Amino acid sequence: MVDSFYLHLFETEQRHEQQQCAMSYAYPTFAEIANKPNSTLSAKYKLYLYREGYLDRSDQLYGVPALFIPGQAGSHKQIRSLASTTTHLYHDGKSDRNIDYFTVDLNEELSALSGQTLLDQAEYMNQVVERILSLYEHHPNRPTSVIIIGHSMGGLVARTMFMLPNYIPNSITNIITLATPHMAAPLLLDATIYKTYRELTKFWTQNKLNNLTLISIAGGSLDVIVHSDGVNTASFIPATHGFTTYTTSIPGVWTGADHMAILWCNQLIRILASTLLETVYAASVEERMQIYKRNLLDGSDDSIISNQITDISANQLEIKTLENTSTPILFNQQKTTMTVIRSPATKMQLLTNVPRKDDSCWSIVQCHDENHCKYTLPQVTVLPSASAESLIDSTPFRLLDIDTSSSSSIGIIQHCQMPVDSFIQQYQDTPTIHGNSIWSIIRKRVSFTVDPHSTTHVFPLIRNSLFAFDVKVASLAGHGLYKPMMKQMINNLEIKYYRHLEANQSNRITFHQEMDTDHQGLSLQFFTDRQSMDIEIKLDWYGTLGRCVLRYGAILVNFFWASSLIILMTQVKTYAINGKREFVAYPVALVQCVQEPFLQLMALLVAAVAIINFMPSDSSMLSVFVTKYMLFGSNDWLFGALLILVFALAVGLNAIIWLLISLLTLILSTPLRFMRLSNVSAPVTSTHFFVHLSIVAGLLSFLPSALVFTLYFSVWLFMTCSARNAARSDLPLFQNIYKYRQSWLIFLVSFLPYYIPHLVVFIKNILIGWTYQLPESALTIAQDIPVLMTLVFLITVGRNPDVAGSK
Repeated sequence: MVDSFYLHLFETEQRHEQQQCAMSYAYPTFAEIANKPNSTLSAKYKLYLYREGYLDRSDQLYGVPALFIPGQAGSHKQIRSLASTTTHLYHDGKSDRNIDYFTVDLNEELSALSGQTLLDQAEYMNQVVERILSLYEHHPNRPTSVIIIGHSMGGLVARTMFMLPNYIPNSITNIITLATPHMAAPLLLDATIYKTYRELTKFWTQNKLNNLTLISIAGGSLDVIVHSDGVNTASFIPATHGFTTYTTSIPGVWTGADHMAILWCNQLIRILASTLLETVYAASVEERMQIYKRNLLDGSDDSIISNQITDISANQLEIKTLENTSTPILFNQQKTTMTVIRSPATKMQLLTNVPRKDDSCWSIVQCHDENHCKYTLPQVTVLPSASAESLIDSTPFRLLDIDTSSSSSIGIIQHCQMPVDSFIQQYQDTPTIHGNSIWSIIRKRVSFTVDPHSTTHVFPLIRNSLFAFDVKVASLAGHGLYKPMMKQMINNLEIKYYRHLEANQSNRITFHQEMDTDHQGLSLQFFTDRQSMDIEIKLDWYGTLGRCVLRYGAILVNFFWASSLIILMTQVKTYAINGKREFVAYPVALVQCVQEPFLQLMALLVAAVAIINFMPSDSSMLSVFVTKYMLFGSNDWLFGALLILVFALAVGLNAIIWLLISLLTLILSTPLRFMRLSNVSAPVTSTHFFVHLSIVAGLLSFLPSALVFTLYFSVWLFMTCSARNAARSDLPLFQNIYKYRQSWLIFLVSFLPYYIPHLVVFIKNILIGWTYQLPESALTIAQDIPVLMTLVFLITVGRNPDVAGSK
């Protein structure tokens, strides 16, 4: 909605990435497995077998089990697109074996908010795997392992299964995760989630799972729930056992997918289904990896050239020489011809739109002279069609790489008639290196020219994935067989294509890669047909701000907590110093803090950024300690600047929260006016404080701390509303009490993002009838004790500002 408003308001010609997924359809039925897994959690969760309409029988198993694990608030029915497509491929004769898709109903639990929920699910899944394998006890091809497909947090559950005592060794050898946050939690609001991530990192880096392959697929920029920077598995999975790819990079998909669309995007689902069916026949990790790389990275059958004529005699050909190498060769001849192109020193690249089915009508030879030519098979990179209106079921372009170090020329031969628009064209891939940094692009936009001899432009210093850039075609000269196309690449991993480039039109480009010392930066590659373009690159401030909020928005909550505490302490200190005559209003204290303590904190942040800039980026113990533990976890000054920005936003957030709290107390206090409530609080002694502490201790023995916090928070909210009604009398005493309680209420609001998710999880469990709760860990209770003691103090002896002293 904000994007639409932005585009409308400023009438921008900028094109944003859009989802181009076709819908997948299914006729699902889910048969519940009667003999439940051997787990107490079977009372809470259910196991189902997917069957496609009338095609499958629920009492017949094919022999290849797969288990789908849904993510945060996910449904067991989300497997229907992949399972249906796989089943239809089998019944259409595309595979001799089918896959039995099992799926689990986890009651749409919030596994991203509760670490204990995640651990419960992982424990249950191990029992599910055991139960699934037992179903094949009398099957002629009894399987020993289960394929795992995990969506979002379901992929993390799959990895957690390996750490638990009830994991069956080698029962899982093949995992595919979709939009799974492997590196960091989307919201780190739970101590158990944090602990689980640390244990996962340690386990997966220290243990070699030799029989396992793990493929991580991300949706890219369109996934605003799980940031795609966190999907990379390279830190714990070697390249021999897995890789990370993006839907924009997979040949035949070439589109971003949001967090839910990655489950039904038909272009992806068809490739994934056929790939899984191929892995059924793989007997080793090496074979599975070859299948995954061929289908998800190379482009499956389109990357293979076959059925070509290899025995060629140049004497039988009509030979012509191509003088202008930028001119495409059109396959519109009626007879067999060979077009000769002089070879470059080491490598030649050719771009063609000839479909794979017509490979028998053309071939390439390497020649020393016209009478000594030898057939050669080029390496193929599959590209999206630059001419098709839609990429769905379109014929892709192919980029052919030929080693020309041992030949003087290349011959392109047409053997038979092809479609009239078929062409092949020499492509110049000489990179131009640009030394522009982020700062230089911020100060002044970058301009360069693209023509048939200057097609690839590399920016080694553009590495930070927080930034969005606006790439504009300032001018476009010439006409060709297709509109220009731009390929964006980061370290040969995340690839995006921007088709149909036009003059005065721009594209927002973003990327999602972990920034390491070997990073090669941003690469932009242009495919044109005799056209030249002037390109301008500038920073996209709006897009950059959106990425910062999506990735580091949780930091805003932490800074809000710190700034609200500083404001509260400033009020208490001022009240104590001025003789307890007036408790300063929250907006006044906010302005005071902006003038003094907030500026001091900003200065400290600026000093930290300066230390980052001048500190050598080596691996010494001092450098690592200062960067990782004292500063921001990175030696990039941009992260320091980001924290300064977030802190400034947190200060503004205090003003917004104060307005909302004022409005809320106004609304809630209105009904209290009709109740006979005393404006003067009864005297409270320390005895009341210790009695309430005993009550809290008793409640924590059978209730989660989130519920206890919510109960006491509600009491304080009621007391604040009562104080507001009393403050209508304009008496200084009641005015001070109201301001005091309101300030504490704002500070307590900063804890709600931590406690509310836990409360939601507890209520959700109660609603589904799951009353068994594990006692909270000692770490969680230790973290909650100071907050709960503060609430007890406020409700008992600290309900009025008179408790404030000069200390």
